[in-house]
Amino acid sequence: MVAGESARWAHARDQRDKLEAYTEVLRRLHAGGCQEAHAAGFSDQLWLHFDRMPARYALDVNVERGEDVLMHKRLLKLAEDPANQPVFDIRPVQVSPNVNGNLNESVDSDSAMADDVQSSLNQSGKVGNHGRLNLQANRQNVEDGDNAVQLDAQVWRPMHAITFSALDRRKLLSKVTALLAGIEVDIHEAHAFSTEDGFFLAFFIVHGWHSEVEDLRKEVEKGILSMKWTSSP
Repeated sequence: MVAGESARWAHARDQRDKLEAYTEVLRRLHAGGCQEAHAAGFSDQLWLHFDRMPARYALDVNVERGEDVLMHKRLLKLAEDPANQPVFDIRPVQVSPNVNGNLNESVDSDSAMADDVQSSLNQSGKVGNHGRLNLQANRQNVEDGDNAVQLDAQVWRPMHAITFSALDRRKLLSKVTALLAGIEVDIHEAHAFSTEDGFFLAFFIVHGWHSEVEDLRKEVEKGILSMKWTSSP
């Protein structure tokens, strides 16, 4: 296969992945009674969101949580204002251990971003308590072959999803991970993306915070104020 044909095939595959994720998110938002989803022009705006993102976003985003996609759109819009650098959102989540009872950590980003965040995490020591981050998407199963694993309610771990957006600049991902290390949370998952129009979006699943969500929000705000975010691209 010549290079041109290979590129066209890859583009068609990427567009198919985006379209599938977009269609499922739109369907779930409509089925869930989301008022925003019924507004004029919403479907076009939602597609523009998916289309500006790398194809990997369509594979990584949880299509069962359309509200997360709406939050990503909102943060990217807020990040258009240079005064909002970065913007963020926090929500509590629950994540189960894998079949061995451990929490697997993962980073999913472009290779340069992954090297950046891996280096930052290794230097800070905030890799979590279960080993080195894998540079691939983490997929946890509750069944191992023919043996179903019964997960008791007590093994579910309280965690937080923290999402950041800003103008895309050099070393931005390492600054975000350094911020999280500074507030003493461990990164369980990290997904980072650069949009086609020059913006940054990253969402993290972290554990180790045992106070209220609002307290975590204040710590992130303090970390943002204490760090320089406007370095050259």
